[in-house]
Amino acid sequence: MSGLNLTTAPPPWEEQVKAQVRRRYDRMAAENTFRPGAAERAVLAGYPQNKLNTLPPGVADTYSGCGYGLGGVDLTGVKLAIDLGCGAGLDTLLLAQDLPEDTQVIAIDLAPNMLQRVSERAGFIKGAATSLLASDMERLPLADAIADLVLANASLNLTTNKETAFKEIFRILRPDGRLVARDLVRTTDLDVELAQDPGTWNTSLGGVTLESELVDAAVQAGFDQLYISEHTPFGPVTAVKLEAIKTKEVL
Repeated sequence: MSGLNLTTAPPPWEEQVKAQVRRRYDRMAAENTFRPGAAERAVLAGYPQNKLNTLPPGVADTYSGCGYGLGGVDLTGVKLAIDLGCGAGLDTLLLAQDLPEDTQVIAIDLAPNMLQRVSERAGFIKGAATSLLASDMERLPLADAIADLVLANASLNLTTNKETAFKEIFRILRPDGRLVARDLVRTTDLDVELAQDPGTWNTSLGGVTLESELVDAAVQAGFDQLYISEHTPFGPVTAVKLEAIKTKEVL
């Protein structure tokens, strides 16, 4: 693997899904229609209240994840971290706050309005420098082996091709770099027509895979140290914590 991702455009149904997901989250950010009680759910999901209290007003109210993204994550030696599918920036800002000033956090999201929310608040955070990138996480315009840590909270389930997403994450990680993901899995198969119906992606259902499929996608990308833990009921599906380490390069 080398260079920026220069793959061809996705199939039409995938483009339709991505456009619908982008519209959904752009509208949510512009109209401030995040689910009521988000801050309380963040605390129940494991976010320390004292950490949430240090953020600018309203940030905790944008929580849209499926667990505490940074829970138990060792940030020692992290110089560049990437928050994939950052949303309005809750995890991005907490990450920047926990890292020293000579480091960097790149917040990436498909929806520009979400990135605007991050931009409006990043200046109030002391710590790592924060930069923003509007991009599809399956086609990242980033060089190889630049990141020490990739964080993804409830964003892999929104990708239309998990194998491609994991390959991109693997590509941008440095040797011994880590992926820490909070994501959703299901226990039964999803009908193909339903899986490719853009309407199901408005509730994130269409992109939720079997746990075995999620693991297979990560292994196919090159990850050979992979851990899944903290299985927690999350509506009709299950929230999990996935940790993976890049211990080798795939040529």
